[in-house]
Amino acid sequence: MRFSGSSGGGCWRRERERLCRSERMMLVRQTLSLLLLLVCTLPVPGRAEVHSITATGEYRMGDHDSLADAKRLAFSNAKALAVSEAGTYLENVPAVKQLGFNAEELRAYITGLLEIIEYPHETARADSATVVSVPVKTVIDHAAVIHKIEALVQNEHAKVELTRARDKIDGYRKEVEADTRRLAASKDTSEVQAIAQHRREVLSLIDTEEQLARTWSVLVGAEEAIHSEATPSKETSKHKKTQPKPAPAGAPDNAEEHRKKGALLNEQGNYDAAIPEFRLALRLMPDLDRAHLGLGAALQGKGDLDEAIAEYRTVLSVHPDDPDAHNDLATALQRKGDLEGAIAEYRTALGYRPDDVLSHFNLGTALSARGQEKEAIAEYRTVIGRNPDFIQAYFNLGSLLKAQDQPADAAEALRSYLKLAPTTLGTKPWIEKAQNMLLEIDQGKSKAGSP
Repeated sequence: MRFSGSSGGGCWRRERERLCRSERMMLVRQTLSLLLLLVCTLPVPGRAEVHSITATGEYRMGDHDSLADAKRLAFSNAKALAVSEAGTYLENVPAVKQLGFNAEELRAYITGLLEIIEYPHETARADSATVVSVPVKTVIDHAAVIHKIEALVQNEHAKVELTRARDKIDGYRKEVEADTRRLAASKDTSEVQAIAQHRREVLSLIDTEEQLARTWSVLVGAEEAIHSEATPSKETSKHKKTQPKPAPAGAPDNAEEHRKKGALLNEQGNYDAAIPEFRLALRLMPDLDRAHLGLGAALQGKGDLDEAIAEYRTVLSVHPDDPDAHNDLATALQRKGDLEGAIAEYRTALGYRPDDVLSHFNLGTALSARGQEKEAIAEYRTVIGRNPDFIQAYFNLGSLLKAQDQPADAAEALRSYLKLAPTTLGTKPWIEKAQNMLLEIDQGKSKAGSP
């Protein structure tokens, strides 16, 4: 599997050993004999390779933009550039190449790993418009980043959530761009205010997803620390970090922390523990929309579909254009057997966010369950076209194509699934089904070719 962490770790150790040898040769050439004798009696650590990346995000202000919004948009653009450049750079580092990731995959895994430093903004006039620029910088320590990436990709929940966060951030950025175009074209004052507010909310959603990525990075790091500190050395016990004081009860940050904790518990399938976290978050901040969605997901996970639907509708009553709420509502309706209602909600979600592969995939499942197999096939092809790593889409596509008597295309989709699917307890039944379907297709070819 390309997500293997062991081969990458071995490669880094070899690279580190190569650096050590290189530095020893340098010392041999540049030091006196007396110093050389001393140095050779000591271990020579490998030099930590670091790489600095600077990026500048810009935003060209329109008639309806405030300076505060322009600075925020420029900073968001700068972060996106820095993460993208970091992914491209790491893709070409020999130790990372051994892990087999492309720049897009790396962008998902490093979003929460990089510390991005923001510098003071600058403004300039260009063609009678004000351009706001925000420079940022991030420093990549090869050894540290590679080690953390290996830890992340060995955690199945982390991989799924980080990839999902990347896709959501990409979708939200497109929403921001669409809002900016609408804002520039709008003449109505009330409409301008509504668009500007929606854009701010979407930027906050980007911040939330970035924070989620950081949370996963910290969580996985904490799990590693727990394992490594099971038998702490005397040296490490001398330098225990003081735990930060919790936010005061009722503070917005405290509510958000409870929401994040609930989200992580949801991912672990621990819905009984997640529900109280979301309810506490909502007591502290009743208008915390993401907590309503999280609570709905937990209730849905327990099978309380009516209560889950009520939570999703609570969000939509305030934000009728929230694509996540429409998608989540659709999943609950689909589980209740209301396929027509589910399909309508998925289509509404896609109307607001056309590139959301999860909604396309879910729509495909609803269409397939309703017997609209050709439309479902089109949705699965859309998913794969926009995200070639969406593994389950290959299986569903192959199954439908086989049922539609398209054996060649079905076999291609099923082989892609078997190539990409990790071998786990959860995927084992699907892998066996895919293998059996391929066997049936091959047997069908043999019978057709026999005299």
